[in-house]
Amino acid sequence: MFNILLIVSIFGFVLTTLLLLKKSVQPKATIFLGGFYFLLSVYSLQAYIIDGGHLAKCSWFFLWPLIPYNLFAVPIYFYFETIMEDELRWEKEYFILFIPFILSIIDVGYIYLQPDAIYTEMLHNAMTDPKNRLHVSYWLLDLDQHMLMRHIWQLAALLVVLPKLLNFIKKGNADDLKNILNKWLLVFWSGLALFAVFAVFYAVENMLAVNIFEGGSMVPIILYLILFSIGVIPIYFPAILHGYPQVIAGTVDLKQSISEQELDNKYGLDEAGIKRKLQLLVEKKLHLQQDFNVTNCAREMEMPAHHLSYFIKQHYGLNFTSYKNNLRMEYAKKLIDEGFLDNNTMEALAWECGFANRSSFSKVFKNATKYSPSDYILKLAADN
Repeated sequence: MFNILLIVSIFGFVLTTLLLLKKSVQPKATIFLGGFYFLLSVYSLQAYIIDGGHLAKCSWFFLWPLIPYNLFAVPIYFYFETIMEDELRWEKEYFILFIPFILSIIDVGYIYLQPDAIYTEMLHNAMTDPKNRLHVSYWLLDLDQHMLMRHIWQLAALLVVLPKLLNFIKKGNADDLKNILNKWLLVFWSGLALFAVFAVFYAVENMLAVNIFEGGSMVPIILYLILFSIGVIPIYFPAILHGYPQVIAGTVDLKQSISEQELDNKYGLDEAGIKRKLQLLVEKKLHLQQDFNVTNCAREMEMPAHHLSYFIKQHYGLNFTSYKNNLRMEYAKKLIDEGFLDNNTMEALAWECGFANRSSFSKVFKNATKYSPSDYILKLAADN
């Protein structure tokens, strides 16, 4: 069972690295999310080391982690706030989020200032009796009280953002990208809420020396499974590595006075920059390659494929395939106008325009121009 904690830790460290290194359209939100998964990774790793009986080999991994653990509520709250508002403005009320962190600094600092024998005894007790390690007393609070406070703060932060989250989810539901974001936020919020609730149960059990559920070890087992779920959830939402463009369809109050530049910035997608990159790809004639698809195009532009599809749909009213074929047909008409078919076959024209055969080229050409290639040639001759 303890191996679950090690798996969560490994997943978390990998995800943290990806979140902090990947380019994102919402860098602040991505940093907060990466910060949470880093804390989760350290938390899971220490639980694996202590509860799994490995503390003797990693005695350095003791006491000090209490300080970063008590920051749990901070990246969680700031992540949701930044995702929903597309920005984060510091408010003095946010100091409340840091109360567990401040108290842990005081308690941990107090222990380190005591004679070495006190720290050594605490370490020895954690090694020999890990189940009762939460009863250890610091100065202001016991360890189980720190745990209780930390996760009450986490649950409170989640409850504070819940009304705003539900309101955010109601907006723009018809948009595919917004639906992905909605699902991710709901699943992530639910996982965090369950984690907080069962962590509170676990802390209360230890404080009162009672079993809230039958079976003694039921709460920690459930807690481990919830940790595992939170750790692997991102596998089903890989798009979170890149963030999400803001002001999704339906989330803008059109009565507000918003300039085009402000709107572009809120999208998180640089319209002028993306259009320049698309034009550069056309100049390089990459759209004429037979394997040119949304994935390859997005890779060339260094942006997630779903963002590129979303951008093209919003700005051109087309899916990626239609957008690509329109470019190819413009090039095909240009070649025909310049006399390409005077010395080449229709198959050669199809190949030159990125099609594997004449049949698929002719079908797309007719859909785009209302003429078959042969009819278009006759029309061109008649017009001249």
